[in-house]
Amino acid sequence: MRSLLLVLFCASCACLQAQVLPKGMYLEGSLHFGKAFKHRSTITIDLPDFSYGGELNFEVKTYGKKHWHQRCGFPRWGVAVAYQYSGNAKEMGHCIAILPNITIDFFKRKNIRIFGRLGVGLGLITKPYDRKNNPLNNMVGSYLNNNTSLRLGLALRAHKNLEIRPSATFNHYSNAASTLPNLGINIPTFQLSFCYMMHPVEEEDYIRLERSERPKRNKRIQFSALFTMGFTEISTTSGTKYPIWNSAIDAGLFLTRNNRIKAGIEYDYIGSSYAFTKHNGGYKSSDLHWQASRISLFVADEIMIGRFAILAQVGFYMTQNIGQPWFMSVRLSGRYYFADPYLKPAAPFVTLTMKSHRIIAEYFSMGFGIAF
Repeated sequence: MRSLLLVLFCASCACLQAQVLPKGMYLEGSLHFGKAFKHRSTITIDLPDFSYGGELNFEVKTYGKKHWHQRCGFPRWGVAVAYQYSGNAKEMGHCIAILPNITIDFFKRKNIRIFGRLGVGLGLITKPYDRKNNPLNNMVGSYLNNNTSLRLGLALRAHKNLEIRPSATFNHYSNAASTLPNLGINIPTFQLSFCYMMHPVEEEDYIRLERSERPKRNKRIQFSALFTMGFTEISTTSGTKYPIWNSAIDAGLFLTRNNRIKAGIEYDYIGSSYAFTKHNGGYKSSDLHWQASRISLFVADEIMIGRFAILAQVGFYMTQNIGQPWFMSVRLSGRYYFADPYLKPAAPFVTLTMKSHRIIAEYFSMGFGIAF
């Protein structure tokens, strides 16, 4: 895996030498060093070694060529390829990820910035749980997982074409119980990166419109409806994957140009609850589907970055049925709108969501919907 790390930086150097990047397109190479920790008492493996790795990030700095750039504070978006050693070569192995990401500045002066970055992508774990060959690894049960990365850093402009970025980073790998076991891997690290900016965006390059020149919002209150589907396991011994269906409808109120608050109702159908009540008896056949159903009221906050959106939702159950873990739930979602909901009367979208109770993920789901 050290060779993979070397390849990442060689690729970075080759791209820098090519010098073909247009204005606002940057290349960032970084190293990170930290240590995974056992965040649950039930974790059965040790993580004795330090974690190390590298990342190559292709980054685009927006500066006003599209109307939402100014509306969202001129963010940066990127796609990273990352490698990370878990700290246990025998029972956990290595982590390789593809990580789309978005970066916003919290503080900015001429040669210094404080920034935050959120990355959500796919992570490959080379040694997941296996009942025969790797039975002690109860942190991750599948090769393919979600990788979520949170980063808070300082950017120092050392040269017209170079930024040095020390930062604190937190990486999480899990599959949201689609394949058990799934306690997840948490790795905090110190990350040091160097960003090459061949044609940097300078202050005079920003395209700023006066309020009267900006596109007008289509409507202040907008409704949306969606349908998603996912799977979950309840047994680690190659158990059945039970389907989960989810549907919701809500009303959203724009608070600012790129933020709105939502309130709505959602319905979950949990296939594993239906199977449990059917095989254990005690319920009439007409009640089986009801025991597998959950209805909740929720509030959510949606942050929009162009046609992408991130939603954080808190729901409160109106039902109390078999297998329902708690009285409330948390759902994190990402959406891509095929039309800008700020401007258009109807905007279809696709979505990826993760639902959890307390700090335990219950399932991932994917689906589609429309804002109207």
